[in-house]
Amino acid sequence: MTGDEHRSQAYWLDVFSKTDLPVLSGIIHELDTVTGKDNGTAMELANVILKDPSLTSRVLKVANCVIYNPSINNPITTITRAVVQLGIAGVKNIYTSVVLIDKLLTTPSQPYLLDGLVHAINSAVQSRNLIEKVSGKASEEVFIAALLYRLGELAFWSFGEETAEKLGELIEEHPEKEDELVKQHLGTSFHALSTGLAEHWELGSVLKEALHKPNSKQPEAKAVLFADKLCKLMTDDPESEAFQKLLAEIAAFCDIEVEEAQALVLESAEEATSELKAFGVHQLHEAAKDRLPRKGRPTPLQPDPQFQLNMLRELGVMVQEKCDINTLFHTVAEGIHLGVGLERVAILLCDAKRQHLSAKHALGKGTENWRSALIIPITEDQPGALQQATRSRETLFIDPQQSNFNTLEERFFGSTAALAAPIMANNRLIGLIYADQAGHQSLDNEQRNAFQYIVQQANHSLETLIRNRNS
Repeated sequence: MTGDEHRSQAYWLDVFSKTDLPVLSGIIHELDTVTGKDNGTAMELANVILKDPSLTSRVLKVANCVIYNPSINNPITTITRAVVQLGIAGVKNIYTSVVLIDKLLTTPSQPYLLDGLVHAINSAVQSRNLIEKVSGKASEEVFIAALLYRLGELAFWSFGEETAEKLGELIEEHPEKEDELVKQHLGTSFHALSTGLAEHWELGSVLKEALHKPNSKQPEAKAVLFADKLCKLMTDDPESEAFQKLLAEIAAFCDIEVEEAQALVLESAEEATSELKAFGVHQLHEAAKDRLPRKGRPTPLQPDPQFQLNMLRELGVMVQEKCDINTLFHTVAEGIHLGVGLERVAILLCDAKRQHLSAKHALGKGTENWRSALIIPITEDQPGALQQATRSRETLFIDPQQSNFNTLEERFFGSTAALAAPIMANNRLIGLIYADQAGHQSLDNEQRNAFQYIVQQANHSLETLIRNRNS
């Protein structure tokens, strides 16, 4: 798809009609036919779902997540039992979500598509709990309407190919111009695409009401609109006045106090996270955030020469005062993390036989489990980047383009620019200092040189400290 001329709502609806997405519409209608019968049974609903074994297994996986089945000792093993235990509405919601995710995640996942799926599931859960608070009963139509409220946007990020890739890059550069850029490259808006799909595929009266009437008085549509706006503000600016105003409106809608509304929203957010994990979307979304610099992501660390200088002075004082070695190592790690501006830093020490490295100190987001889980073999029969650094006794630059990491190392660290340097004392290998950018960006020469200089000073300080403590 190249060239933006002559694009319009009709153009994109035609594109989407040639994908697997229309299957979703057929499934929703089939489910409505079964569940709308006065004499509809659990078996009839189960038969619809059992047509696709792969989707069936995923429905059961979600049905067994803690939100739906708190008793881990009594797992749900059949669709029929799922319908009996969770109700027709519950299973219908799960199955519709599974089908939507399955039809959209057909190619390597666009970050904006994953953002959109996270928003859709969150919004669906929030709307489900809002309408239940208002009416005293669950409504699968409200859940599904909120799930599909931004279907046009989801469909574009999934099937827009080159246009989606180009638009995603432009929005990253100019997030304040998102609506303008969408109109420019699509010839229409995301909302118009969702409205068109809802009309063409007959996706339900609640969804059409919410899309056509942003000020609808219908409780079901209001729950959908509240949930969509709520999830957007929770992502963009949960501390804003707009968010607080919306909470007050939700409280009035539910006829509860603002504090109770806030508790309901937070509880719903936790439920949504559990469902996202069960659907497998949470893991994909977190991996995408780790791979790419995304809107709203914390700014990568920057080198701070003054912090480096202060840390090196501190090392000198600590050695004179004969500090313990752990304090020295932690100070060095902090200097590399905050002074050199490297996202993740670990001090890895050898075991007695010098066959493994394990993390003694670790700093940076995502390193919380390194001290308990990070153990890397460094024997000749298990070559890798860290084994190479221990063998060469020199600083090693690890280039993600050259695949220095072995399989185990890549599992821990991912694909990222990194540095590894030996910790030495009296020509004896003590361990390694490892540092990387956690996938944010490449390492510049200033960072490499600063890292190497700090390592040299750390090794010198360690030797001096050992000598002083033995004297």
